[in-house]
Amino acid sequence: MIEESVYNVLNALQTATVLSPELKGELLAILAALCWAAGGSIYRKGLDTTDPWSGNLMRITLASLGFLVLMVTKGTLIESLARVSTSLALWLILSAFMALVLGDYLLLRSLKDIGVARTIPISSTYPLFVVLWSVLFYGKEISYVVVIGTVFIVAAIRLISEPQQKMSIDASLYTKGAVIALSAAVCWSISIVMLDYLTQFLPSEAVAGFRFIVSAVMLSAIVSRSGFFWDRNSLMWIGIGGALVLIVSNYAFVEAIRMAGSVAVAPITSVYPVISVFVAAIFLREKLSLKILAGTLLSFSGVILVIMG
Repeated sequence: MIEESVYNVLNALQTATVLSPELKGELLAILAALCWAAGGSIYRKGLDTTDPWSGNLMRITLASLGFLVLMVTKGTLIESLARVSTSLALWLILSAFMALVLGDYLLLRSLKDIGVARTIPISSTYPLFVVLWSVLFYGKEISYVVVIGTVFIVAAIRLISEPQQKMSIDASLYTKGAVIALSAAVCWSISIVMLDYLTQFLPSEAVAGFRFIVSAVMLSAIVSRSGFFWDRNSLMWIGIGGALVLIVSNYAFVEAIRMAGSVAVAPITSVYPVISVFVAAIFLREKLSLKILAGTLLSFSGVILVIMG
């Protein structure tokens, strides 16, 4: 089965005795970044024939089934359920809603409106907001490096969100799409702050799996009102392909945070927007203007500076 093959690959990385826990976490972070880089184009391909709510439900539901198989295979399902207290359940629900229901819907909406090359560099600025929450709630001081990184990110968003000349699409759609992508980054940053806490009490596959199951229930309720739309194309790309990307990337990301910490993982995973832009150009034939390329590099540099600061 696909889930068993994924588990074997990830388990091999975890159990390699020659690697330190920190290095294992960094390797898993690289795997997550590669999956995210491919994910934008895979999702966009499926969105050609469905809407963001239906597409999100397909991939989240199939990913939930994959994580259930993973937990049963590892024998952690019953034990993890027993560990879930009322407090942990609330944090899991909130984390799932912010990341997988609202955040990912905003990502898919922006992908459908303005494409991968514009959406991914903007939505990947979530580390900036992680730092912001640390300042607001934990009193962390802002260094000049963070300020410079923030300026880079703002400049990048300005460049990427500007419409190309001679485009038939309404120019205001680019601004709206950029705001939606930035909103996704805010949602993800809130959820990421919660992951450090959740991984102290539950194994990585349980944190990821329970969040997906909770999200699938929420999305089912939403889609039951708006209507569920799918066809072979959307099921293949955003359903099956998207679920596989989610299973590998989320397990690898959560496990990387558990083993190496979010501070070490964030700089590694932040490279995925640069890869995503070129994947979109090759796979989706999206045109890469100088503004998009410059904005992508500025966004990447700004995120790295924010994390370093």
